Order: sequence, then C-alpha cells, then structure tokens
Amino acid sequence: MQKISIKKIAVVAAIVLVLGIIVYSKISTANLMKKAVLPGSAESKTVSFEIKPGETVGIVATNLRKQGIISDSDLFVAYASKTETDKKIKAGVYSLNTKMSVKDILEVFVSGARSEIWITIPEGWRIDQIADYLEKQGLFKAQDFIGAAKVGSFSSTPFLSGLSGNTTLEGYLFPDTYKVYADAKPEDVIQEMLDNFGKKVTPAMMDQANQKGFTLHQFITLASIVEKESAHSEDIRKIASVYYNRLEAGMPFQSDATITYITKRPDASPTIEETQIDSPYNTYLHKGLPPGPVGNPGLEAMQATLNPETTDYLFFVSKNGKAYFAKTYEEHLANIAKYLN
Repeated sequence: MQKISIKKIAVVAAIVLVLGIIVYSKISTANLMKKAVLPGSAESKTVSFEIKPGETVGIVATNLRKQGIISDSDLFVAYASKTETDKKIKAGVYSLNTKMSVKDILEVFVSGARSEIWITIPEGWRIDQIADYLEKQGLFKAQDFIGAAKVGSFSSTPFLSGLSGNTTLEGYLFPDTYKVYADAKPEDVIQEMLDNFGKKVTPAMMDQANQKGFTLHQFITLASIVEKESAHSEDIRKIASVYYNRLEAGMPFQSDATITYITKRPDASPTIEETQIDSPYNTYLHKGLPPGPVGNPGLEAMQATLNPETTDYLFFVSKNGKAYFAKTYEEHLANIAKYLN
C-alpha cells in the first residue's frame, strides 16, 4: 500500500510539473509576444541598417543593439526563433526607425523591402562626374563605377553592338532622376541608365540620325558637344547648326567642351596651352567628330542635333545662357569684343 501511494504521488507530481512547464511556457511565450510588439524607443529617428550575406540572426541582433535600434538583442533572437523568421531574414540595406518594435523590424527584414534613394544626373555630365556624385550619395566608390562603365560589361545591349568592349559608356548613361536601392552595385545603376536610354532614344530617332549620315555613336557624340556648348541656351538648335556647317565646310569644331573632356577641369574655358594638347578628342587640332561623346546628352540636345536650324553661322559665343552668332571670323571677333571682353 505504501509503495502504491508513493507511485501515485510521483505520477501526480510529474503531471503537476508538466502542467506547470506548459503553463510557464505559455506565460513566457505570451510575455515574449507582448514585448516584441512594444515600441523600441520613444524617440523617432531614421537609421540605415545593413545585413550582409551570411550574417546570423545573432549577429544581426547584436548590430541592431550597437546602432541603438533595439535595446534587447536576446529578445530579438528569441522572437525570431519562436516565429521561425530567423532563417528568412534577407541581406540588404534597410531604412529603419528607432520607434519600430522587434516584430516590425523582423517583418521588414523578411519582406526584403530594402532602402531606396533618389539620384539625379544632370544633362551633360561626364562619367567621372556621375561617379563622384554617386560616391557622395553613399552608394559605392567612384572608381568602381568608372571601371564598370564599359561596353564589355553590357555587350548584350542592342544599341551598343559594334562598339569594342573597352569603349566607355560615355554618352549612353541617360541623364535623369532615378530611384535606386541603397545597396545597389555600379552595374545595377548603369543598367537602369542604359534601359532608360533605350526607351528615350527611339528607333525613329536612330533612323533620323542614319539619314543624316551618322551612326548612333556619331550622333550621340555630336549631341554631347551640342549639350555642353549650349548650356541649356534657348538657341540650342542654332548652336547645332554651327557644327553641321563646320562639318560641311571641313572646319575644325574648336569646341571648348572637347578640351574640358580631356582636362576634366570644371572651368569650361580652356587655356591656349590646353588647346594644343595632343589628343584625338582635341577638336582644335583635329577636324570632324572626336572618337566618342564628351558627356551624356539629354533629350533636348539630341532633338536639336537631329533638327538643327538652317543657318549660315560658323561661329558663336555664349554669355548667361544666350548665344551670339556670326557668319565670318571678323563678325565673331566683334561679338567677342562686345559680349565677352
């Protein structure tokens, strides 16, 4: 009888223990779930947070705590494990807020909703200028962008066919405003620009360029000069006509924009010495078009290049967005004296 009582007591104790564990587990789980939805901080602050490929949930939790986004890394790990989201976290750069709960943060990480930023590329910028700007926006190193901006990396792009792999993408990175991921690679941004070029520069425009005797590359080269020389002048179609007239007359372009492309100086006015630099891009020394574009032209410059006004002008000077034209060198000197000196 005594043995049976002891067994009964042991069984009852075991049942009570199991029930206690179950009840405690439910209470612990309920407590975990309750804590996981509490705001992280009373202060609202936007923070950029990166998860690198291969990082465990523990590393992510530690980094979140170090950046002040969460205060309890153990809670983060426990909740992620309980909800089985610990294996679903995606690498990327995310825009978080310090007021977000652990639950909110994990939902963002699982969705892969990466942070995005807006970038604006002005008409006429060279590749090196675009690269410097993108580095300042925190995307990647300028040299990485410059190194990636070669035809060889995008050889499947139809309008780049015929160009050698070492040719830069100067002229084809369409100037516009773009929304890109904060963790985008140079190739990602370049592809967006090339896709935009393919949409904006229509087959009809390419045919029109061919009818004028230009390949696409020659057309974009001339448009890039018109873009840089016009500086958004209202006389952009007249400026385009000057270069057509010089081509027909066999005169060198003598474009300051081509010298600036060589020197990479911000000042658009080259020195006498710079106009003597030995380079195939120097249109003071060489007649006709340079080997390639000297910047990335916008749609207005392209349209002006395809539809120049009919004029007899061979010279022009610009001041404050206004161009002054001349048919002879003597008239040109008079304009220089009147408007520039």
